[in-house]
Amino acid sequence: MSKAVVMSMRRQGVYGVEVIATGDEILFGRIVDTNSAWIARNVAELGARLRRITCVGDDMAEIGNVLREVLNRGNELIITTGGLGPSQDDITIDAIGKALTRKVELNPEAVELLRKRCVELGVEMTPRRERMARLVEGATPLPNPAGMAPGMLLMEGSTAIVSLPGVPAEMKAIFGGSVARLIAERTSSRFTAETVTARIVFKDFFPIYESMMRDFPDVYLKNAATPPMTGEDREKVTEIKVDVVVEAASKEEGEQKLVGLLCEFRKRLEAKGGELVP
Repeated sequence: MSKAVVMSMRRQGVYGVEVIATGDEILFGRIVDTNSAWIARNVAELGARLRRITCVGDDMAEIGNVLREVLNRGNELIITTGGLGPSQDDITIDAIGKALTRKVELNPEAVELLRKRCVELGVEMTPRRERMARLVEGATPLPNPAGMAPGMLLMEGSTAIVSLPGVPAEMKAIFGGSVARLIAERTSSRFTAETVTARIVFKDFFPIYESMMRDFPDVYLKNAATPPMTGEDREKVTEIKVDVVVEAASKEEGEQKLVGLLCEFRKRLEAKGGELVP
């Protein structure tokens, strides 16, 4: 993101978010952390700014250390993913409690949410499943319409800590049902993004791209051009993907702003014999 955009966001007091993704399976490369990418896109669309993503294994001390580091950076929201299940290695809640020196206990509201889900799913409320209703003292459970383990919302000073399951469908369901509203109520702008493709002679692309960056300093533009291997390749028509992100007071205003920007980009490309492909 351009320096002008970052400075503007800081002046406006942007709602800062950090993500802590937990799970040995991520660190061993057994799965790809798609949750953090999805969260990044969605918090941006809601007008928040994702500052950092940290991945840590299923280690209580490591999770606690990372949590304290993130708290010290002073962001408004911390989102953890993973480690809310019924197994003994699902330790995120315990790690948070230990890091904040708060008790972890059965939360009556979480127990009731879990009982209802067991009835809906036609399964027994076993002691193992009941373990998923353990939350940090003072926390609020977040309903999980796509699974069993409730999410958790906890305030630590002025920072909200939200813990979500690692299963993508469950994470997305709780985020959409509870977390999105929390963010939207605390932000004053929205981000709208699109990835487009510029088809043009390679050597003609960058003068146009740089002119767009110069003339629209409050817009995020990022190209994915691959440098040509030979001088001859610079004379060939190529396709270059460009990410465009605009900020506005509302989603509707952002969409209008994006349409206008892309129209100008298309006009400049066409003036050099190129085209913009959605």
